[in-house]
Amino acid sequence: MNDRDGPALIDALLDRAVAALGSGDHAAATALAGQVLAADEGNADAEELLAAPSRGGEIRRLTILFADLVDSTALSTRIEPETYRLVVGRYREQVLDIVNRFGGHIGSTAGDGLLAVFGHPVAHEDDVRRAVLAGLEITRAVPRLSAKAKARFGFEISVRVGVHRGVVYLDTTAADVYGLGANLAARVCSLAPPGAVVISEPVARLVHDAFDLEARPAAPVKGVEGLIDHHRVVGERSRPARAATGPLVGRDREWQHLQNSWGLAQTGRLSAPVVFCGEPGIGKSRLAAAAQELVGGQSGNTVVELIGSPFHADAGLYPVRALIERHCGIGRLTGPAERLTLLKAELARLGMDSVRLVPLLAPVLGVDAQHGYQAAADEGSELYELIAEAVRDYLLACLQGAPGLVIAEDAHWFDATSLEVLGSLLDGGGVLLVVTGRDKGWLPDSWRATVFDLEPLTERESDELIVALNPGLTPQERATVQSRCDGVPFYIEQVVSGITEVGVPEALYEPLFARLRASAEVVPVVEAAAVIGRYIDTGLLTAVAEVDPEDLRRALDELADAQVLERWNTDGWRFRHELLREVAIELAPPSVRRTLHARVGDALCSVGGEPDWGLVAGHYRQADRFDDAASAYQQASAAARRRGALTEARAHLSQALAQLDQCPPSPDRDRREIAFRLGRGFLTGSAVSPSSPVVAPDLERCLELIGADVPVSNQGKTSTAEELFSTLGVLTGYYTGRADLSRATKALELLRAALDQWQPGSWPRTDAWAGVLAFLRGEFSYAREKLELATDPGPAANRRTETVGYLPIDPIVAARIHLALVRLVQGSLPAAEAELARAAQSVEGMGFPQGPYSLAYLRFVEIWVHIETGQFDRAAALAVELIEDAQRHGFNQWRLRGTIQRAVAEALAATGGPSAAVDERITDIAALVDELRSADLNVYLTFFEGALARVMIAGGHRDATRLDAALAMARETGMSFYDCELLRLRSQLQPDPEAQRADLESALQLARRQGANLFELRCALGYFELVGPTAGLALVEAMSRIPADSGLAEAAQAAAALG
Repeated sequence: MNDRDGPALIDALLDRAVAALGSGDHAAATALAGQVLAADEGNADAEELLAAPSRGGEIRRLTILFADLVDSTALSTRIEPETYRLVVGRYREQVLDIVNRFGGHIGSTAGDGLLAVFGHPVAHEDDVRRAVLAGLEITRAVPRLSAKAKARFGFEISVRVGVHRGVVYLDTTAADVYGLGANLAARVCSLAPPGAVVISEPVARLVHDAFDLEARPAAPVKGVEGLIDHHRVVGERSRPARAATGPLVGRDREWQHLQNSWGLAQTGRLSAPVVFCGEPGIGKSRLAAAAQELVGGQSGNTVVELIGSPFHADAGLYPVRALIERHCGIGRLTGPAERLTLLKAELARLGMDSVRLVPLLAPVLGVDAQHGYQAAADEGSELYELIAEAVRDYLLACLQGAPGLVIAEDAHWFDATSLEVLGSLLDGGGVLLVVTGRDKGWLPDSWRATVFDLEPLTERESDELIVALNPGLTPQERATVQSRCDGVPFYIEQVVSGITEVGVPEALYEPLFARLRASAEVVPVVEAAAVIGRYIDTGLLTAVAEVDPEDLRRALDELADAQVLERWNTDGWRFRHELLREVAIELAPPSVRRTLHARVGDALCSVGGEPDWGLVAGHYRQADRFDDAASAYQQASAAARRRGALTEARAHLSQALAQLDQCPPSPDRDRREIAFRLGRGFLTGSAVSPSSPVVAPDLERCLELIGADVPVSNQGKTSTAEELFSTLGVLTGYYTGRADLSRATKALELLRAALDQWQPGSWPRTDAWAGVLAFLRGEFSYAREKLELATDPGPAANRRTETVGYLPIDPIVAARIHLALVRLVQGSLPAAEAELARAAQSVEGMGFPQGPYSLAYLRFVEIWVHIETGQFDRAAALAVELIEDAQRHGFNQWRLRGTIQRAVAEALAATGGPSAAVDERITDIAALVDELRSADLNVYLTFFEGALARVMIAGGHRDATRLDAALAMARETGMSFYDCELLRLRSQLQPDPEAQRADLESALQLARRQGANLFELRCALGYFELVGPTAGLALVEAMSRIPADSGLAEAAQAAAALG
């Protein structure tokens, strides 16, 4: 037995032991309990079995609910006994009524606590769920009783409920239970907050799909060793909706609105969609079918149907993909090349431009460009928008340029892009858009939809529907149906259908359960079909069910006759409604269900071409094949990244990591976790910032996995060494972005030491980051040395190519653009421009996101150079390009930096002295710079503060507070590349000449130490202007370090000043 199968096997052994003891086979029960204890020492249920009496009563595995009044003892001391008895008596009546309604039985009381058993004397297929539902209902009913007690007697009451499932001794005579299972239910109850339901871990494993649960910290309880895992029940999850085929009853208002809306659409005047919301089975799909009958019944009118899927709620444009596949005749086994051919044929049939649309629609079908088309040139968010536009054009083409109907079923499972496309269909006024969904949380605010919240049918309407479905039912039978169905049309249909075969059912589940188990062939087929999903490819079902083809055919016919399945397309089936599928999937025991999910995943992967990796991953996850699920989620992430969907790609990697958490420890598992975490950090760095706090936990975990003693082979890089290089490289970039230069330098030193230990030599990318850090520290000469070494690393024999991956910017491009800044600071504008041109050449041909990200970085530095050299118009124009590119690719940090640069350039170009307009510009720029700081985008922050100071000085402001703060930040971080300029600018804000002179002298000395020739020249000019010709020597000295062809305006100013 492996760790993965442990809990499932132990549960199976316990169930067999309970059955053996219940049938009187104590020897077998003892042996089985012993097997459990051998596999799970100290298992309380097994010990309870061994301690069970050999005669009298039964041993059962039951669900126990315990409800207890909060602080009842203290309350009883403050309230008159008669009043207390009255309120508590009413409380007991309510609990009894609720337990009875949910099919339970009150077994005993303990003080003011009530214990209820579910599973005896009547056993149900869903006793655990019934118990949890009863608990929730109790916590809803008691507050109402409390409000009445408060109003009448002046005090309130509250209840807590606990639910546990375990082995108990059942006294069949007294209908009471004893043992640890019953005691533990009471202990679990004690862990519940007032007004809440808490369930034990065994219950949570069984109901987590039906209820929203909140895990709570494990806690000790009286009389039980160890800590108890438990969960608070937040509420019941909504069930999927189902289709209806009965007559349309009780929906006159909705039907009239559909008719009116279609009339408006036919004249091009409809602007609002029609949305039907409500609980599962309430009739949403039946109204959508009525709309289809209305429109489709008129010759020449087209109906387009998009359907949401719970298996693809996070997959971009899945409802559109399913539609195109249906229209094209694409099946599960259709290969990529044939998919492309069928897509082209579909577009040709509709008279659409294949050249434009194939590159945009093929990715929606999961077909890569390598299968026969030229990929779109756009990337990132711009590509996503173009795809959405192409989808809209396709949907409108399906309507053939005439008024038509678009049905969007189960829109609560639609992704955001699909909903956006649906909204865009309304612009022309000729589309009747009918949408169904559960609650309205998914409904876009921009739709201005007409929303109908469907309510259950009234008693009269329910009776009308029952009679229409089966006129032969007696009044008593009709009353029974009404009492069981609460006015929900689909429930009524199912119960009436069950009546014709097996009599009056006690719940909706029973007739369906009876039909599904009508023959031996049906059960494995419907179990497999339910695991596959609502829409079932026959070939896939054949592979998964593993039954004889003739038996499969008979089972499908039987399920169709029972109105469980219906034909879908030419070679497929579908459940009549998603709710039917959810009921059917409960038939399979967990072990069988896991096996089926594994078969589905394997079958999907065995088909040629690119499978839907997200769907594959979901099946492997539910099969507990965690390793395979992690790999599939990684593939899904890569596919999303190719579509420019960075957020979706990150989400898939998070899912991959969650699956790896379930895998047993091993070096290979750790290496994969490192790769996934670095990949997620890379995507976060691209979309947000490499220094985003979100990246930090991933990096810390990578370092933890690598450990202190990292094996680095000198015979060739080991996998662990490669992960160390990558992690330290990303860590260097992370700390650099936050301007934590001390930690960044330490990380880089560790990286370089590891590389040299592996194989001494020249490491260009590592030299590049060393040069970048030296630039930020203001060590310009050393920075130039390292950056030139990185961009021209010398003889190939001594050159190494280290893998420092997972960085959004190419390190060599980073080296060139920082070398450009160094050359500018050292006094040569032509040299700086030459390096920027070389960087631009390096970026060409790079893929997404590294190429566009590196280009954005390059644009940022180009704008910086233009601002430094007074080319404000050119800087503003380039900033517009940077902002647009950043928005297109989703690079938020570059959008923000570009916005600041544009505002600065425009302000400096337009400033003509103090004015209200200048004040407004300064306020806006300051707010943007503060936004950088709040986002921890600290690198280059002192440059932005200096640029803001220039605008403030030009506008007549004299506040040096921000410059003081910027210099303080530089001292704290060691980021001193702009200190000379900050001091020079502050000198212009000082109130007296002596203070001005002190700042200029400090700036001059610093510039000389740093080798910042441009900054030295600016300081010398300011000093000359302040003190006159006596400062000529400093100006001459500064000019001596400026090249003759510097291209700097400051050089011409100095020459003029010196005469």
